Amino acid sequence: MSEPSVLERLRLSGSGGAALRVRFIGVLAFQVLLIVVFTALNPRFIGWDNAQSILFTAAILAMAAAGQTLVVLTGNLDLSVGSIMGLCAYVVFDVTSQAPWLAGLTVPFAVALGAVLGLANGLLVTYLKIPSMVATLGTLSVYRGLVSFYANAMEVTSGELPQWMRTLATVRWLGLSSYVWIAVLVVVLVGLALSLLPWGRKLYALGSNARAAYYYGLNENGILVGAYVAAGGIAGFVGLLLGAQVGNINSLLASGIEMQVLAAVVIGGVSIWGGSGSVYGAALGAIVLATINNGLVLLGVQEFYRLLIQGLAIVAAVAVDALVQKRVLTATRRRVILEVAA
Repeated sequence: MSEPSVLERLRLSGSGGAALRVRFIGVLAFQVLLIVVFTALNPRFIGWDNAQSILFTAAILAMAAAGQTLVVLTGNLDLSVGSIMGLCAYVVFDVTSQAPWLAGLTVPFAVALGAVLGLANGLLVTYLKIPSMVATLGTLSVYRGLVSFYANAMEVTSGELPQWMRTLATVRWLGLSSYVWIAVLVVVLVGLALSLLPWGRKLYALGSNARAAYYYGLNENGILVGAYVAAGGIAGFVGLLLGAQVGNINSLLASGIEMQVLAAVVIGGVSIWGGSGSVYGAALGAIVLATINNGLVLLGVQEFYRLLIQGLAIVAAVAVDALVQKRVLTATRRRVILEVAA
């Protein structure tokens, strides 16, 4: 039997739809379990100050994961997110430090630069037909090389940053870091775009079944390029916030963060095969990772074991995702057969 069409897969119900919903609940339950276990092992874990630390750490990761979600929903990857963050942060802050009159354009400058870099990724994947993993692995190195060449082993120090960026990371609103509230805003905006805009629904349709989406009349290249552009713009903005948080910015800023971002997305229940999941799940995945790292640090666990546990979590999430996808496909086919028989 051929693959179900886009419309058929979008009409998931019964056990298949339930399986998709259970993924988010499962991640939430795992987060609660982590809190219980780490609190039992170290009572300091449950303190309000430590909770703030976890949320602050998760904020940057959640925002980057929101952008990555847009790409993963189409069934593709963006491994260059860390390099985009580093390049945008260094270039934007360096330019504005030399031209203070541009300080008011810091955010749009970073978003625009990130969007251009994302556009390059999208064109490589769509028009040159390079697999997304290969294309963005290449741009990961290219963008990192560009920022290294531009920086020339120099740093942008905290004193050179615009005043409002120097203080943003330390500001608290209603008892929480401003970064946490900004992350909430970014995640909600992306979530609303996915649920309310036709473009967002097309991302899901494309990831569910690209061939059926094509026959249904969707512009596959345009949708995919748009996902990469949006992801790049978000990465540029997040790089700006990370640079302000770190203070002294060098060419290695955000190096290696792409694996954590992808882990947050996958652990949060966004299907690596595309077509299902939510940005809210990805944000929850970021909190799970921040919780694991924080708890293991409090327990004095070495970094090697923290990386090992993170890797095992990714493998487990992908394995669960594969099982869920199999169940969804089986449930969908069964429903189609019953409808045809009726």
